[in-house]
Amino acid sequence: MNADLILCSPQVVTCAPGGNPRPGSQMNQLGIIPQGAVAIHQGLIVEVGPQSEVCSRWQGKREYHRGALTPGLVDPHSHPLFGGSRVHEFQMRARGATYQEIHAAGGGIWSTVQATREASDEQLGNTTLERLRRMMLHGSTTIEVKSGYGLSVQEELRHLKIYQDLKSRLPAELVLTFMGAHSLPQEYTGRQADYVRLVCEQMIPAVRAQGYAEFGDVFCEVGAFTVEESRLVLRACQEAGLGLRIHAEEFNHLGGARMAAELGAVSADHLQFLPPEDFAPIRAAGTIPIMTAGTSFFLGMSQFAPARGLIEANLPLAIGSDFNAGSCLSESMQMALSLAVLKLGLSPEEALIAATVNSAHSLRRGEQVGSLEVGKRADVLALNLSDVREWPYHYGVNVVESVYCKGVRVG
Repeated sequence: MNADLILCSPQVVTCAPGGNPRPGSQMNQLGIIPQGAVAIHQGLIVEVGPQSEVCSRWQGKREYHRGALTPGLVDPHSHPLFGGSRVHEFQMRARGATYQEIHAAGGGIWSTVQATREASDEQLGNTTLERLRRMMLHGSTTIEVKSGYGLSVQEELRHLKIYQDLKSRLPAELVLTFMGAHSLPQEYTGRQADYVRLVCEQMIPAVRAQGYAEFGDVFCEVGAFTVEESRLVLRACQEAGLGLRIHAEEFNHLGGARMAAELGAVSADHLQFLPPEDFAPIRAAGTIPIMTAGTSFFLGMSQFAPARGLIEANLPLAIGSDFNAGSCLSESMQMALSLAVLKLGLSPEEALIAATVNSAHSLRRGEQVGSLEVGKRADVLALNLSDVREWPYHYGVNVVESVYCKGVRVG
């Protein structure tokens, strides 16, 4: 039989089985094949197994890698489209200012909204593409991307259109999320209810008509949107046919994650202040918790999400980069892997399953990506490490030697 490409390695890390989210103790199983190979045809995996068996059945170009092969990483939470820079806020934080203090002083999300509104389509497209390419070269082959720095009907649609246009310019897959309820725009100060109505009655129908976004998201937090306001937004998203996601319990426990789970949300993200009593309702709803340890790390917080408790409660944990303009300026899911081990208490095996199988399912992509299995898209990483367990141990650098998207080497 003929294959387009056969990748051979001393260690093929399949992360199989990947057909369902992997909860609790199942997150420790990596499905490693020593001296393994992956056969690829027409962008899909056609066989994974011992090198001797795969190479005896398939003819085609062979590439031998000295390091481990893994599935492409799946980043389920990022905000890469933005204008301007908030480096001055970084300096303020270095002098002790908190994220909430900066936001209350007129900084934070709103300062990025202003800069983003002023940027042209070409500027936003080029800078966002550059960031996405860095994400891809660090191993992310499926990337969820959010709007939310527009906060008007016209701007939110413009940003989603830019994302859509970038799909044809990037080998990695983009999954689009509408997040008009990211913050209250300055022109609506004192009129929060009016802005929530704008999101629900004008933005979401316009997004539905455009047909670009697959998910809807809302920031449920003190200083952003209340639980009830977030419920209104998510219900409007649901009625428009969008899958539901939520930023919740990041700085305070309000109950947003539990509320979103009751509505059938696919994911609940951040969760630094999620209490144990909310674990069971989230698990029962099938909502996947997404940890963003990079945000706690970058903001100098002592509070990290209760990852070990969630795993012990038999939930399928996922991790994301939360790459954004102000609270986590890191495109690297590799850094997220390291922080998941160093700060969340995950094992290297659990961290990798969180960044592949479970992240894929949090984007409804579990049947296509997240593991090296027959029939799945041939998104494969070749590392310059012989043992995959060294990956989070070797932090702060890019150890991805080669990136394959749909069986084509792109980096």
